[in-house]
Amino acid sequence: MKLLKHVMAAALAVAIGSIPAAAQQSNITLRVASFAGPFGEGLQKYSGDLFTKRTGIKIEYIYGNPADHLAKMIASRGREAPFDLVAMDDDVNSLAVAAGVLGQIDPTIVTELKYLYPEAVDKDRRYAALFFFALGIAYNKDKLKQAGIAEPTSWKDLWDPKLSGHISIPDIVNIQGRDFIIQTAKLNGGGEDTPDKGIDQIAKIKAHSYYTGSNTVQAQLESGDVWVTVWNNMRAGAMAERGLPIGFVMPKEGTIGNTDTIAMVATTKYPREAQTLMNYMLSPFGQLGMAKALPVGPTNMLLKDIIAADPEWAKKAPVSPEAHRALYLPNWEVFNRNLKKGTDYWNRVILK
Repeated sequence: MKLLKHVMAAALAVAIGSIPAAAQQSNITLRVASFAGPFGEGLQKYSGDLFTKRTGIKIEYIYGNPADHLAKMIASRGREAPFDLVAMDDDVNSLAVAAGVLGQIDPTIVTELKYLYPEAVDKDRRYAALFFFALGIAYNKDKLKQAGIAEPTSWKDLWDPKLSGHISIPDIVNIQGRDFIIQTAKLNGGGEDTPDKGIDQIAKIKAHSYYTGSNTVQAQLESGDVWVTVWNNMRAGAMAERGLPIGFVMPKEGTIGNTDTIAMVATTKYPREAQTLMNYMLSPFGQLGMAKALPVGPTNMLLKDIIAADPEWAKKAPVSPEAHRALYLPNWEVFNRNLKKGTDYWNRVILK
């Protein structure tokens, strides 16, 4: 009860906000670049709608992938920003920081920063993580059972000859593909600076296909065209919640952790209003609904006792501090320095 009162008090403080009264009477519209699907819907439902109700400020959501959002921000340098806030994957964060397109977060406005896990806040406060999620193996339970194949527990299972022609591998163009390259390189004596060590091993998998978008592999798993894939717990969990026979495992050797982040565009005309909306997103109220629905692990420490009281949640996502520490968070600056080399090698070896 004490914790719930704390959470509700924090949510109320966010709801009151830090926007001056004059702004509440304005015709401001904030533009938020976001992922589509359940993420974008949750961002609006659990943060945006409350923000608009309390402040009168409208929000326009612009859906797309982080790489496209970054390209638009870079193209607009010197002109009006295309967005005020932008949601990104962590592999794109370092590129956005290097491009100089993100503003610095003011902790006197984004007061929730002090409640976030330390690893959730950029050292220079250019972005903050909304959620933790994990890479792993997703699979169609029915198809494996019919084929007499045990459900996977190890990364090594992906090289099982019985799965030849039934695995979809993520392409290097998306974060799951980059995660998998790093994970496989780590298992073979390499890391972010040696993508070739991962790619050489991935090339030995007899793949059905190489997917560039989650919607593609989702349809393949659902139809049974693909039995197994490398994916994240968030998307696989959403399929299972729909009653589909989809399983997910974080392999016993360990796995890669990722974050979805929120950042302010450096040239926004409304830095105070944008950061106040960011504060709603990072609040316990804003995170709890989305984190349960997706499912993912929230970054706000005020929720840790609620998490502890729901063991089923912990089975679906990395929600506890211990689960966060068990994940390997890649050094994306190092990987991105080797991305062109890795992409060229991928195209020669995998897509030959």
